[in-house]
Amino acid sequence: MKPFALLGLASLPSTLALNIPAQQILFSEELSRNSESSNREICPQAPKVAVPEDGFQSSLKFLNDDAFRARQAKRLSRAVQVPTVVGDFMDDPYDDAFEPVVQFQELLKEMFPLVHAKAEIEHINRLGLVFTFQGEDTTRKPILFMAHQDVVPIDDPNDWTHPPFDGYFDGEWLWGRGSSDCKNVLIGLMSAVEELLAQDWHPQRTVLFAFGFDEESHGFLGAGAIAAELEKKYGKDSFDFILDEGGMGLQSLEDPSEVLYALPGVGEKGSLDLVMELAVPGGHSSIPPSHTGIGIVAEILYELERQELFSPRLDPSHPSHGMLECQARYSPQHVEPWLVDKLAAGDAEALGEAVAQSRGPAVRYTLQTSQAVDLIRGGVKTNALPEKISAVVNYRVALHMTPDELRERAVRIISPIAKSHNVSLHVDFPVPDSKDNFFGGEGDRTLILSPLNEPLSPAPISPSNPLSSKVWARFAGVARSVFESHPNPIIKTKSSPTVVVTGDIMTGNTDTRFYWSLSENIYRWSPSRAGGTFNIHTVDERIRLDVHLEGLMLYYDLIRSFDGWDENSA
Repeated sequence: MKPFALLGLASLPSTLALNIPAQQILFSEELSRNSESSNREICPQAPKVAVPEDGFQSSLKFLNDDAFRARQAKRLSRAVQVPTVVGDFMDDPYDDAFEPVVQFQELLKEMFPLVHAKAEIEHINRLGLVFTFQGEDTTRKPILFMAHQDVVPIDDPNDWTHPPFDGYFDGEWLWGRGSSDCKNVLIGLMSAVEELLAQDWHPQRTVLFAFGFDEESHGFLGAGAIAAELEKKYGKDSFDFILDEGGMGLQSLEDPSEVLYALPGVGEKGSLDLVMELAVPGGHSSIPPSHTGIGIVAEILYELERQELFSPRLDPSHPSHGMLECQARYSPQHVEPWLVDKLAAGDAEALGEAVAQSRGPAVRYTLQTSQAVDLIRGGVKTNALPEKISAVVNYRVALHMTPDELRERAVRIISPIAKSHNVSLHVDFPVPDSKDNFFGGEGDRTLILSPLNEPLSPAPISPSNPLSSKVWARFAGVARSVFESHPNPIIKTKSSPTVVVTGDIMTGNTDTRFYWSLSENIYRWSPSRAGGTFNIHTVDERIRLDVHLEGLMLYYDLIRSFDGWDENSA
């Protein structure tokens, strides 16, 4: 069987077109027949949101105006040229290592003079940036757009086709670190508002931009500080929606000019970094013990990768369940022949394993917890026994699990190994059914188990049903309107696609981890078509200019479409 894409799409008969009101959408007879409730809509879609009659230029200008395209390529190129690299141990915003972020903010002042003249600008924890465009109607909840200023480090610049901080533009692709993660988002947002302000935009609804500066290093300095300030100023549940980077972009199968699936992330897995630090007596390596400290840690890691393995689970509460229903509804010829039956059967474990086996690791790890040994250190000399050995295991916590379950599992597996080597185990977190956090062993052979930082539970799932969430319906309707307004610029087709919008889950974490209290509608979506960005976090990161411009179109039209909208009367 050929491998299935995450979203396999086929063209739809005209009777199934999505330009009808959501309440009238038909759903698959087979899915309906097998579902628990025949009254439940399968993959309902919001109607397209018409572009407001506000007198502003069409967002299609961004794709079609050669002068604007050239200016935008230059803006993104210059942004990439500033190496705003952040490392794992940069914990002081006044550290000289953050100086490129200061330079980047000076560049933003130069490139976006209207934004800086019209917005209220706050610097939070020195380098966190918040732009507020105050709306005239303070009864309407503001909307918040996010991005981050920092990028991940480079290993060897000689491996790159074009130097990673040159911002090289070849007429089609813009190359460089941060070009698609996520200076494209930040520059797109700033450009959208700069264009609106150039047309004398006076917002009705308040719009905010929040740009952290250490997202690639957990975000505590940037987004963590910004979120606290926003909650203090606006209160809990104060924003209509929050949009950050992320998601699975826009995907298709077969002819991408026919159907696109838009996949904003409406949830994230949790995370846990578990640190092991073993201390044992040293000595000359010519007289070794049966197991050196490295051998003991190796045994622990081996058993962690062998025992009590994680399994996928896929029930209706998981966003991917709805995504699969959409596939079965709109792409029946391009999904597994058993998918409809397994969706209707209600066996979450069987469905999860079947989908994971069929579609591979990228899909499996949206459905189950992952475990990866990422760091190990030990030893200083070839003829000296290692005295201190450490390792870090990274977990991404599935929606049906908690960090506590993973820590308890680690203790269950590690305790007997430590005991067998006469190593005392000290656990730096509470352990159920234990009077203390000390397990066996004695003397100077000690293993400490601790979290690297505060564990993160899976994120709350944002509503993504247009029949019950007005905000999602409008957001999805704008996305449909934008991406159905023009042909695919990558493959230069003549026809515009049909867009199906459905929520998805993210295996990684974004800065939204700090913003959960500010809105129930948190979307993580860099609206990039499949094939339009490559190599995030690795060599030859790049983005097609057309894909960047489409993202700018979405931000521009979202701001316009939510500006005068009153959800209470919608």
